Amino acid sequence: MAEGNKDAMILITTSWQALGRALLAIPETQICDCTVVTLFAGFFIEANLNFIIGKLHMKKEMISFLNSNRYPGLQDKLAWFYNKFVAKFEAKTKKELFGNGIKSKLRRRYPGFAVLYRFRNDLSHGIINNTARSLPKVVELRQQAKNIVDDLFDVVIRAGYHISRDVDYQKAIQ
Repeated sequence: MAEGNKDAMILITTSWQALGRALLAIPETQICDCTVVTLFAGFFIEANLNFIIGKLHMKKEMISFLNSNRYPGLQDKLAWFYNKFVAKFEAKTKKELFGNGIKSKLRRRYPGFAVLYRFRNDLSHGIINNTARSLPKVVELRQQAKNIVDDLFDVVIRAGYHISRDVDYQKAIQ
């Protein structure tokens, strides 16, 4: 398994290591391990999205589209990506994009995204929602995060860009 950059590789590896601990089903540590699995799976999506946007030299374009927000959130970035590379009709403004139901389109195309996004945002506000209480759900969400990232790379390849995923764990920790 290889990723596009060292950040993405370390994030998904951290998630994998926590999953290994969670599967041991130690009651005293399982919710913490599941929290790490879920949180780092969400971070993995954003790290790859940042990497792809950077490799395509489209960060300025994205920021401009998102009303000059220098630090857009994950949902805004993914919405911009969808609009740029997936949408049949490209919205001209962020307001138009969100007015045309981009949130539901993202949730249809990327199963698990809404739960990962909510979990991450809740956690950033000091709230651990019930997502991490279900090991089967956590395993499913981690796989869905990997599927989302695979789709992001597939989309840019279909658009005619080549972005390699050649950073393995050993390269990432050097």
